[in-house]
Formats: sequence, structure tokens, C-alpha cells
Amino acid sequence: MEEKQLEHFSHKKHPLILCELQKENDDGSVDQKLVVCYGCRKQISDSTAYCCFPCDLFLHKRCAELPLQITHPMHSQHDLVLLGNRHCICNACGQDWEFFTYHCSLCRFDLDVSCANIDREIKLDKHDHPLIQLTRPATFFCNACSKVGEDSSHLCAVCPFWIHRKCALLSSTVKHKDHNHPLLLAYSLPPDYRSFRQHCPVCREMIHPSNWLYYCGPCRYFVHVTCVVISQEDEGQLSEDIEYPISGERDQNVVKLPSSNAAQELIARFLLKKDEISSSSNDSGKSNIPEKIFMDSQHRKHRLVLSEKVQNLDEIKSTTSDDDQEEAKALLVCDWCIEPICSSDDLHYYACVECGYFLHLTCSNLPRKLHIPKHPQHPFSLMYNRNAVGLFTCQACRCWTNASFYKCKPCGLRICIKCASASMMTTSVKHDGHKKHLLTQFQSSDLTRCTACGYIYGGGFGFACEDCHFYVCYNCALLPPATTQRWDKHPLHLIYPPYFEHPEVFYCVLCETEINPNCWMYHCRECDYSLHPLCVPQIGRFRRRKYGRSLNVNNHSHPLTHVPEAKYKSFCGSCSDKRLNWQPAFECESCRFYLCPKCARRRELTD
Repeated sequence: MEEKQLEHFSHKKHPLILCELQKENDDGSVDQKLVVCYGCRKQISDSTAYCCFPCDLFLHKRCAELPLQITHPMHSQHDLVLLGNRHCICNACGQDWEFFTYHCSLCRFDLDVSCANIDREIKLDKHDHPLIQLTRPATFFCNACSKVGEDSSHLCAVCPFWIHRKCALLSSTVKHKDHNHPLLLAYSLPPDYRSFRQHCPVCREMIHPSNWLYYCGPCRYFVHVTCVVISQEDEGQLSEDIEYPISGERDQNVVKLPSSNAAQELIARFLLKKDEISSSSNDSGKSNIPEKIFMDSQHRKHRLVLSEKVQNLDEIKSTTSDDDQEEAKALLVCDWCIEPICSSDDLHYYACVECGYFLHLTCSNLPRKLHIPKHPQHPFSLMYNRNAVGLFTCQACRCWTNASFYKCKPCGLRICIKCASASMMTTSVKHDGHKKHLLTQFQSSDLTRCTACGYIYGGGFGFACEDCHFYVCYNCALLPPATTQRWDKHPLHLIYPPYFEHPEVFYCVLCETEINPNCWMYHCRECDYSLHPLCVPQIGRFRRRKYGRSLNVNNHSHPLTHVPEAKYKSFCGSCSDKRLNWQPAFECESCRFYLCPKCARRRELTD
């Protein structure tokens, strides 16, 4: 393009040069330089603009070529003169202004360049009738952004359609700093994206289907038109793609999630004997650990013997079949926190091989009394369910589990060990699901929607970035970064929205339903399939319950074993009309007799 220069009255230091702002890449994509016009303060989406790069000054071509003097119908008695960098209150819209302005010095009348150059009557693609500009600000409900307030506006004289002047002037395409692709203006939520409720990533509020919005269809990224303006003005915020800078001493006090061993790492943080436990990971520290311990409460039959891990999950995979792998993973699990022994950093653990009872070193040092900041009224006592079924609902993560728990006896509040350890954290959390800022403990007791899973929870059991309205419950915060499936050799990675360059709909291959693209999910990159976190057996089934426990029931001569999946076409032997296909149950292997957990709880024989 031939270089075109312009001597402009607003910038006398250097001439302005007409430059290209778009660059086409080798792959055919287009990069647009994100700049704001000095004259009208709007983002420049045109391919060319007048620029002064030494002074970082840019002007729309139309703003640079504005007439220096005009006659306007709102002030027809005198001509208006174009001034640069004038601070005033626009007589049309009532907004505070300090850039290009049309001014009458005799009457002290000012119009910002947008008000000065808009026609009194405009036509929108959204509306069938012309809209007339009102000369005075008015208080009304805007049909575009659903905001109520006093502002300059355009009104339809035929039907009840009324919008802000700034909404009428919205650009059809914008470049949003928190997203990699241009966003298109839509006058309502497109029908293809109404399977789930859409929430704005800036304010986290729901986007009503009838509201105007900016969106990127392939990424399922939707944002309120008003929030795009807020985000563009907030130059201090970081993009989601930028890592939060943490260094030095501060880095040592930050918990980094997701982690494959999050539960044990959090438990170790609030233990009084943390240093002793840490030293147990090497041979020199083994002498400080008792060789045998007796659990006088939960496991009274035998002493627990200090054992050394001789195989990890990788070794299990290489030496056993698929079915045996799942059984090994289900059995070699700590009976207190219901986390795999193999994933722990400790080289040793306590075990009663005869009973299949295992215990992390960290869990063996849990305090019997705990003062949880989320519930300061009473102390919590470490407890367990005496029966083999032993399921309860943790009132922090709302999950059914047979783990040990902390209980507030006066209030009946029960919290699993993992959630109790998370609630004891006094440091910040750096989570890959929100790279802008650090997360802290969420303090409010109001009902809150988890950004990761979309469920509503209460009690403040979660982490939050209040500035971004980002909230994540303990259950999602402690998800591992990767897991595996027995039918696939590839890892499943935990991924977070927005999902760039994946325009197809996500379907869970296990439950065969569509996955909400606003939520976290596990994804196999090589095979391009996805799963809900709760549908992954290692996450939803094996992460909360320990299977393999045995119990005796009345009217049956053999002990029953807790299994994650009953055989196909099996029925509960007590409520025989209930089919148990692939559901957790208690099984007598020799008799092929089953009981559902509810019936097993009723018929269990206790010591």
C-alpha cells in the first residue's frame, strides 16, 4: 500500500501515516492489531488506520478525516468546531468526555464525535422499523443490554423498542483481550447454543437468550455486550493464557492445583508432625516411624504393620490384566481418606494384609480433634462408620463416601477428611483452571454456582477469585490433572473452557449425553473423546468409595463383598424387583447372591 501521510491538528509532533492493522498468516488466519482510536475511544476493527507509532497514537480513518466545522440539528443556531482532547459533558448523551469534541464557544455547547455524527434516524438489522434519536437523556429499560438507567437513547415510534445510544452504535465485530478470536455481535443467543445455560466469563452472570451479546461460536464463548466494554477498559487484567507470576518466598506458600496427590498434600499441611512425615519418604526417616500401630477405634482385630511400597500403578498395569488392574486400584486404597496408596509420595504405609486394611502415614497422624474455620462454633471429632456399608454424604462436597470424617456432634455436620484438609488451608491456591489470579478460601454462606461443574452449593466450602466471580467447589478443585481408562492406553487430561479450535459438540462416551461446554471435563487428545468427571470410574466411583470390604448379613451363610459393579441381569436378593446391572452392590461370589447397599445396611450383622 502506498504510504499516505496526514498532518492532523490533534497531533502536531509527527505526521500520521495510513497503515495496515491486519496481517494474514501463512495458515490463512488473520491477526488484527488491537488498538483504540484516540478520537472516539472505540476499538479499531478496520483493516487500516492513521498511526503514529512513536507516540502510540491511532485514529480511525473516518475520525482522522472528520470535518473541522459542522452544522448540527441539535444546535442549529451556530456552527460547531472540532476540538481535540477537550474535557466536557456531552449535551446529547450526558456522558463525561475528553477526546474529539464538536464545540460552540458562544453557548458552551458540546457534542462528542459519536453523537455529532449519528443520524437522527437509524435502521438496525434487529428491528423492522426506523429508530429515532431522543434529544434528551431518559431513564428506561434497554431492550439490547437489559440495563436500566438514564442515558441517551433511540426509540421506535411504532412498537415498544428502546435502546441505549451506545448499544445502537455497537460494532458488529470486536477483538476481546481474553479471547483468541474475533467476537461477533448477536441480537439474541443463537439457537444452536441453547442446550445449556450460558454464563458470561467476565461477570459470571447468566446470559438471557433474548439479550444482545458477543460470541465466538467455535469456542462456545459468550459475553454480555456491556462486559466486553468493561474488559476492554480494564487494561490491567491479565489474559487467561498468561501464567500468574509467583516467585521466591511467596511461591512456597501457594498450593498448586490440580495435583495427582492433592488430598495427601493438603492433609500434610495442617499436621503437627508434618516434618516427621516428610522425612519418612527416605530410608533414614524410617527409624522414626513405629513398625506397628494399633488402631483402637476403626480396626481392632489386628495391628497395622509398616509396609514398603514395592509397586506403583505403572507396574500394576504392566503385570496384570485390565480387570485385575481395576481390582488392584480399588483395593490398595487408604481406608481413611479413600485415596490410592500408590499415588502417595510416601514410600511406606501401614497395612493389615489379612483384612485388606491400608493407611497412609499422613492419615495415621490425623488429629482426633479439629477446629475448622468454616464452622468455628464447635470442634470436630475424627470418626468413622462402624458398619461395613458405611456411606454418608459429606456436607462440604455433597458426595456419598465411606471414608472417615470429622463430625461436629452438636450440629451433626459431617465433613470428609479431604474437604476438612482443604478447609484448613490458610494459603492461596494457584489453579490451572484460572490462571489470571490466585484463589482463596470462599467465605460466604450463600448458595453459589461452581464454575467448574455448574452445580449450586452452600456453606462456602470452596475456593474463589472474587474479582472475576470465579468459584470452584472442593470436589472440583481436588480433581487430578490426568487419569486413565482401562480401554484406552492414552491419558485423559482435565481441560477447561473456553475450548479453542474444537467447534464440535462434546459428548460423554460413557453416559452418551452432551457435555456442557462451559464446564470442566476429561479429554483424550489422541482419540478426541470426552467424559464428565463423575463418569470416569477412577474419579466418580473409585475416588469416593473403597470397595472390597466384607460384611455378614442375616439369613445368608457367607460373607458379602462390596463390589463396584454387579453382574449383568443381577437382582437384589432382598428387594428382588430391583435390578443391579453394573451398579455397586454387596456380592456373595460363591452363591451369586447380591444385596443393594440399602438392604445390606438394614441386614448387616455388627460385632
